[in-house]
Amino acid sequence: IDAYEWVMLPNVFGMGLYADGGKIATKPYIASSNYINNMSDFCSNCEYDRKRRTGEQACPFNYLYWNFILTHEEKLRFNPRMSRNLLGLRNLDEEQRRRVKMSADEFINTLS
Repeated sequence: IDAYEWVMLPNVFGMGLYADGGKIATKPYIASSNYINNMSDFCSNCEYDRKRRTGEQACPFNYLYWNFILTHEEKLRFNPRMSRNLLGLRNLDEEQRRRVKMSADEFINTLS
């Protein structure tokens, strides 16, 4: 019923991909494993460690989440709804940021 083009396209591109820069959705729809675990049971039988941020055993949602925030930090800091996420980013030292970027890049490269 709600899959009409006029509904679906703005929702997918605006909300799901944040491709409009926040015109429809007031913040990006991104999630770490913590959120996914709280809202579902998908983590219960997962081979990844949802509490690890980086490394081979870390849940990919964690380093992809932090990599998105790192990559778009300048733009996101003007969004009041992202202040809590950016506060968490301040707790990452340079080495942790480097590992997040490296883990995300390695994972993304496996997709292409």
